[in-house]
Order: sequence, then C-alpha cells, then structure tokens
Amino acid sequence: MPDVLVFGATGYTGRLVAHALAERGASFALAGRDRTKLERLASATGNPDVRVASVGDVDALVAALGDCRVLLTCVGPFSELGWTAVEAALRARVHYLDSTGEAAFVGRLTERHDEARAAGITMAPCIGFDEVPGDVAATLAAEGLVRPDMVLTYALPSTGSRGTVKSALGIITGRGPWIADGEQVSITPGQHERWSPMPPPLGPKAAVSFPLANGHLVPLHVDVNSLELYVTCRTRQRIGMKLGLPLLRTAYKLPLVRDACNRGVHRLQRAEGPEGGQRRKWWTILAEARSQGKWRNVSVMGRDVYELTAALLAAGAMRMAQPDYGRSGVLAPVQALDLDFLEKILLDNDCTFASYGTDA
Repeated sequence: MPDVLVFGATGYTGRLVAHALAERGASFALAGRDRTKLERLASATGNPDVRVASVGDVDALVAALGDCRVLLTCVGPFSELGWTAVEAALRARVHYLDSTGEAAFVGRLTERHDEARAAGITMAPCIGFDEVPGDVAATLAAEGLVRPDMVLTYALPSTGSRGTVKSALGIITGRGPWIADGEQVSITPGQHERWSPMPPPLGPKAAVSFPLANGHLVPLHVDVNSLELYVTCRTRQRIGMKLGLPLLRTAYKLPLVRDACNRGVHRLQRAEGPEGGQRRKWWTILAEARSQGKWRNVSVMGRDVYELTAALLAAGAMRMAQPDYGRSGVLAPVQALDLDFLEKILLDNDCTFASYGTDA
C-alpha cells in the first residue's frame, strides 16, 4: 500500500522524482499512460507498483489513488493538462503537490481553497524551483517588518526541459499578479523594467517584470503592501520582448499557433531535458523588503534546478504522507511544509543564503 502516487512519472521531472523517492526509501507507486515505460522506470527504482492513468481520465486516476495518501503530479503544461490531477485529488481526498510554475494555473487553483478544506486535504502547488526558494527568501526578508514593500528578482538558467519550455511559452504570452497598495493587479512580461541589486558575483542587473506564480503564493501568508516580480535579462532579450511579445501574445491564443509552437519545441530540442553540465547552471533569487525605514535583502543561490525540484517534491510528499500531517486548503510552499523544513532541503542541496539590511 504506497503512500505516494507519482503521476506523469515517465516524463523528465517525473523520472527524477521517482529516483529521489527511491533513494529516500519512500513508499510510492508510479502512474502514467504508457505501461511499458512505467515498468521500465519501476525496474530502475526498486519495483514500485505501476498504475495506468491518462490525462483526461479522472476516474482512472481516482482508482489508482485508492490506497494512497498523496498525489504528486508532474504533468504539464499545467494550465492545459493539470486539472485531471486536481479533480482526482479532490475526489479521492488525498493531499496534492505539483511541480508547476504557471501563475495562471496557480491562480485558478487558489479558487479551490474551500473545496480542499472541505475535503480535508492540502493542495500545494509549486513545490520545486523556482517558487520554493522564492517563497522562502520572501518569508525571511519580511520577518519582523510591518506590511513591507517586496520585490523578488530571479536570475534564471537559460536551459530547460521540453516541458519547461512549453510552460514558459504559456507564461510569457499571459498575464500574472503583482500586489499594489494591498490589492492584486495584473501585469505582462516586460511591462516594467528596473535595475536589480543582485548579490555578488552577479552585481546590478537589468530586469523586466514577469508573471511568476509567487505573485499568488507569497500573499497567502506574507502580509505585503506591494509585491513586484522580475527576471534579469540582457539588452537583446529586453528589446525582443518589447517588440515581439505583443504579436506572439495575440497569435498564441490560436490553437493552431500553440500546436505549431509545441511541435517546434520538439524539433529544436531533441533531448527531453538538460543533462550533465547543462543542468549545473547557477541561479539566484533576491528578495528585497522595505517597511517604515527598515529594510532587509535575502538572496538564495544554487545550481541544478531539476535535482532541487525532485528533492523538494520527494521530501514534501513524504512529509505530507505522515499521519500527523493535518493541514488543509490551497497553501503556499512555506505554509504547506514550514520554513525550517524547506530551508534544510535547500541547504542540503548546496543552496547558499545571504541576508543584509538594517537589522539583518
């Protein structure tokens, strides 16, 4: 009787998660649409149970969850393909966590908070990079400050899996939330620009607004007056966004264009995801908090976003499967798994923290 069911287990992130669970001695089963691929993965991860369920077949996934406590899903892009897992978790009354980073999906998921509470389950989206280190950094930066003005800036790797690239296309052609004077506002990628005071060795970097999912998640538990989210970029990228994004945003609404873009991702990116040195790319997240003349900056830096994501998902699922886990609702990472728990995982995966300010 497995504790955790991994849905989308044979995808790039799903395979890493399965190995991470096996390495930790977890009780888990694998689910997906292709039994042959599932059995091959099972033979490499301690022979867990294999259960066939496809996107769109909620009944099959509910049946697969019959003896499980937690559903861990890596099936994306989530705005298109993620709702099968959401509905199955609610019907089966099992805790849910996922690997998404899509603000549009997370925004719609937060609307299911009361349903999750009524079912007695936690729904914890974004238990991976980049929302977990961003949520942790924001929580640390805001500690002791009264309704701070918060800015989160992300310096991200330039490589990603096919699934990440497909999700990114949806993000850059959409809108996402900021907070201004305590109220949610909607922004588009590249709509705003700033120079971000990134820590060494990066130094100050040009950055543009970006609709990241932490725009929904951080305000669930940090009382901010404002929240802005940026990603660093080069001049050429910034100009390209200004000139090309309006056209792409309009065209991407058409199903034929979306399908063509997805096919293009497969043709241009022959490997399913980065391997070896390509995965060991540095990333940095900076949280800046200001309130009543006080300020604190907290940075988190690390490498290999996929290994970190797998570790966070595996550890998070195992924690949520414990009998004493009694939370419910749609929760941000820090709410679902606690600050100390997440900090330890980040440190164990070679992430480094720095804090500086008036009382850091």
